[in-house]
Formats: sequence, structure tokens, C-alpha cells
Amino acid sequence: MARTTPPRGGSAVGQLFETAVALHREGQLQRAEVLYRDVLRQQPDHADALNMLGVIGCQTGNVQAGMGLIRRALAIEPRNPDYQNNLGMAALELRDGDTAVQAFEQAVAANPRFAEGWFNLGNAELARARPQAAEKAYRKALRARPDYADALNNLANLLRQDGRAAEAAQLLRKLVRLQPRFAPAQLNLGLALAAAGMLDEAVESLRRAAALDAGLAAEAWTHVGRCERRRGALEASAAAYREALAAGTPTAARWNALGAVQFAAGDIDGAAQSFEQALAHDAHSADALDNLGLVCAARGDRARAKANFERALASDPGHGSAWRDLAALEHTPEAARALADRLEAALAALPDAAPARVPMGFALGRLADLLGDYDRAFAAFAAANVTRRANTPYDGAAQARFIDSLMQVFDDAFFAGEKEPVSDSERPLFIVGMPRSGTSLVEQILASHPQIHGAGELTFFPEQVARLPALLGSKRPFPQCVTGQRAALAPLAADYLALLEARAAGARRVTDKMPYNFLYLGLIALLFPRARVIHCRRDAMATCFSLFTHDLAGSHPYAYALEDLAGAYAGYERLMAHWRRCLPLAVLDIDYEALVDDLDAGARALVAFAGLPFDATCLDFHRNPRAVTTASQWQVRQPIYTTAKSRWTHYRSHLEPLAAALAAARAR
Repeated sequence: MARTTPPRGGSAVGQLFETAVALHREGQLQRAEVLYRDVLRQQPDHADALNMLGVIGCQTGNVQAGMGLIRRALAIEPRNPDYQNNLGMAALELRDGDTAVQAFEQAVAANPRFAEGWFNLGNAELARARPQAAEKAYRKALRARPDYADALNNLANLLRQDGRAAEAAQLLRKLVRLQPRFAPAQLNLGLALAAAGMLDEAVESLRRAAALDAGLAAEAWTHVGRCERRRGALEASAAAYREALAAGTPTAARWNALGAVQFAAGDIDGAAQSFEQALAHDAHSADALDNLGLVCAARGDRARAKANFERALASDPGHGSAWRDLAALEHTPEAARALADRLEAALAALPDAAPARVPMGFALGRLADLLGDYDRAFAAFAAANVTRRANTPYDGAAQARFIDSLMQVFDDAFFAGEKEPVSDSERPLFIVGMPRSGTSLVEQILASHPQIHGAGELTFFPEQVARLPALLGSKRPFPQCVTGQRAALAPLAADYLALLEARAAGARRVTDKMPYNFLYLGLIALLFPRARVIHCRRDAMATCFSLFTHDLAGSHPYAYALEDLAGAYAGYERLMAHWRRCLPLAVLDIDYEALVDDLDAGARALVAFAGLPFDATCLDFHRNPRAVTTASQWQVRQPIYTTAKSRWTHYRSHLEPLAAALAAARAR
């Protein structure tokens, strides 16, 4: 109920008014209205009765009449902050923002310590799309009442939406201390922490919100799923989405999110079922149709993939991912030309700031490249990367410091002091290197061997490394936290071997082709000193160019600017040189260019390194029906071709800044 001044006087009229207010507070609006009108019959200028009768009018849907009564009260007491506040609330209900702001300003002018007036002024300014004015008003409300829960909540959400997530989280922490069982505050704190990158705390808050309020559980679990996926915990992410589906009305969006996680984890059949469920809830879901197309593509079914991508575009002509995925299927100039014309027409219909312009730009670049129009292609790639880079933070200096720390911790002395292996398993076969360096091709060759299972890009090590400090009870980050912790890491090795067994029961070797495992080879050597590592190398310019011109799934924040690419590549080279000097693991360097020039020799070397007899099926890797989910899925289903080796040379003039940055980074 709206705020009112205390009843005045001990007269019969005053007592009648007190009774009306009590009934009003109990929600007995009809009886209260009768008594307010009795007061006014006896005292027509009773301002409080006019005000409260106006409030009842607003509460019962007769807002215009209610405002008229409140204005009559203000004519008697124009500086009464409560009346002004009620007038503002009525104006807000009528979406009359100017009148509302004016009324709330009068209220706080009459009483600068009127916390509720400041809070309502903030809401009115926000309704008028004036966030700075709203922030100022919320802060004044909190100065008047520091424990004002609603003001803390609204200000925090405003700051989070403005990109000031850490500041928002600080306010919401205060709010949950004041009201620890207030589920919306826990939910908002989780969102702020997630936006600030504090994912562990975010998940804790979101889980608390789900436990406190069943009505918020589906939303909270959905955000847990997003957080877990961001930190690479795909199984935990899938479990969270299943909780969301169980807690609330199943939606196409939640089924689609679950399917996307399953697809990323290599569970192609599970992903297909989830996308079908999404379409059962919304047959026109462009996201689900596009993702179902990706499932078909992973299975090598080009025709069904294309049909689903076209269905997605029929549902949403501006669906950027569907354009990108459709463009990836085309391999003839005629088809590329027709699709490029359609794509440019779709781009022309989009606003300049539309997020879909990024994947559509990569798609247009690929099609122009296929047509031999290299200037047009590079312009499209560059524009897409500029947009992506503006929204993707990357700290090259921090990444260089991380590589320094890996080299400092995992040195000769470290491995000399670790004599006992955590595991003596020879099953893991790691394929590492920069993305786009041939890792998919190498895995496809090996996975064609009857005794080798290709598990794809497992997220186990990136995921677990983020959790190691907590697992080991250390306040030091990775890699410093692993020193002297060999015995405590035994469960980690067991969990990884269990994951391999679940993916490939009975296979003698199981490949893990997560390229970025090159960062974690020190930990891998500690856990599995008898494992084998295949290091895929490719010409630096070709690798960086391929990264720059592909809209890759996953997190590659360095890939959207040529200078960042050069620094990241030089850091990778520096770390691999260190591993060659001190790593107690069997490592085979495979050059992509040499492999495509002589497949027979390369395939035999790979299988021999795996410790297995050669099998001729490895030479027919392109006939392997296994699902492939990476950007190389169509290349590995074709016989070896050599055109990719020199593709970057068509762009030599555009890539001069990359060459210069690579030289400078290597010199540093």
C-alpha cells in the first residue's frame, strides 16, 4: 500500500480515519473506502482521507480518478512528500514518466531523507531510459537508508547491465547478508558474479537461489548451465540444464542449450535427441534447426545438414550461424556465387550493430575466397573480426605471464623430483598444437585404426585445471598449486582414465585432440608419464591466417586481431621449445605440410608412434563414418588435398602486419 502520514488528532473524525487506515492495511479496501468517505462527509478538506481514497482508486484500477483525489489533497498540503510520492506512483502506472518524475522530485525536495521517494524517482528515470539519473537517485535512497533492500537490488542490476559487474556484486553481497533467504537477491548476485567472471561464486549463488525458491529454480539452473559451460565443465553444464528442464516448463531454448553442450562434449546422439525435443516445443526454432544441421554435418550427411540450415534461414533470415554453417558446405564456385548473392541481400537488411553480422561476415569471406575474390574476402573477414574483438577481452601480457609460470614450475628440477608415476597407463594419446594446425586430420587418420578410438576435443584438462587450487586446498593458482602434490592428484588421473573408458571401452589407445592441451603437458607428464603426445605443426602464417578466417567454436580470444595472433603464436612456440627440453614424455612432431605431401609415410609414422601395427584403413581415413564436430569436419572426409598449404599466400599483402608482428614477437 502507498505510504501515508500518521493520522492526526484524537477527535471522532481522527479515530474514524485511523480505523479506515487499519482496514486499508489489512486489504479490506471496500470497508476502508466507506470510512474514508465518511471522514470526508464530516470534514471535506481532510487531506489524508483524500490522499488515501485516491490510493484506493489507483489500487482498484480507477487510476485517473485516484490521481484527481490525490491532487485535491496536494492542493491542501502541496509540500506533503507522501502525497507527491503517491501521485508519482499513479503517474507511473499510467506510463506518464514526466509527471511521475516531477512528483517524485517534489517529494524528495520536501524531504531529502525520503528514501522511498528517491527509490521511486530512480524507477521513474529508468522507465524514461535515463540510467545515469536513475543511478543517482538510487544512491541517494541508499544514503538515506543504507539497508534499503530494493534500492540495493535495483542499483546493482543497473550497474550489471552497464557492464560494472564487480561493483554490482559488491552491492548484492551486502543485500544477501541482510536477507540471506531472499532468492531474487541470490539469483541477481549469481548473474553479477558471472558477468564479472567469478564463476565459482556465481554457481554457488545460483544454486542457493534454486534451493530457496522453486519458482526461480529453472532460471537459476539455466544460468548455472551457462556458467559451467563457460568454465569448460560440460558434464556439469549438461546436468544443470537437465535440472532446469525438470524444475520448470521445458522450453525449446533449454532443450537447445542442453543439446549444444552435449554436442560440444561429443555426445552426438544425445545432442540430436535434445534438438528434436526443442523442435517439438517450437518447430520454427532457428537455433535448434541450425544445431540439428550441425549434427547431420558431424555425421557426414551433407544433404540433411543443408536442408536443416535452409529451414533455419526460412524461419529467421538473419540467423548468422545458419548462414555460416551453410556457407561451410559449399565447394563449387557456382553454388558459392548464388549463396553469396543471397547472403549480401540478408546483410543489407540487418542493422549495423546486429551480432549476426559476425558469423555472416565469416560466411561471406569464405564464399568470396572460393570465388577467388581475395580482396573482398579479406575485407569480410577483417570486418567480422573487428566486431568480435570489440566484444572479446584478451590480455596478451597475462597470457605471456602464464606461459612464464608454466616454464618456471615445470622445469628439469620439478620432473627430477617426481620419480613415482601417478598412473602407468599407456592408453591416452594426446594430439596438441595450435588450432587449425592439422589436429583433426591426424586424429581422423589414427581413429581409422581398429585399435584406436578418436574421442575428439575433450575439455577435461582445461576444466580441471581451473578447479585444481580448490581441489588441492591451495591458495596458489595453477601451476604453482601442483608442486609437491603428486599423491593428491591421483584421483584426477583416475577420473581421466574413467572418461576414456566411458568413451571407448576396449580400445588400446584413445586420442584426445584438444589443441590447447599443449598448455597442460607438464601436468599430463606428471599424471601419465607413459602417455604419448603428437604435436601438430604448421606454417605460422598459414595457421594464423586460418584462425583469423574461421568462426571457430569455443574460446579463442587472441584470434580476432593480427597482433594478438602473432603474440599468442610466439608464446605457443616458446612453450613447446621448453617442453622439448625438459618434458619426460614421448613426443612426435608432425608437420602438416609433410603429412599432406606424403600421407603413407606420415600415417605409418603416426601408427608406429602409437605402438601399434599399421592398418591400411588409416589411408582411407576420409571413409571413416565417426562423428567430427570441429571446423575441419568436411576436410577430413575428403582424400588428402594440398591447396590449404598455400591458401594464405593469396592474401600476402593483407597479412604483412601479421608477418611483422610475428617477427617482433619472436624477437621478444
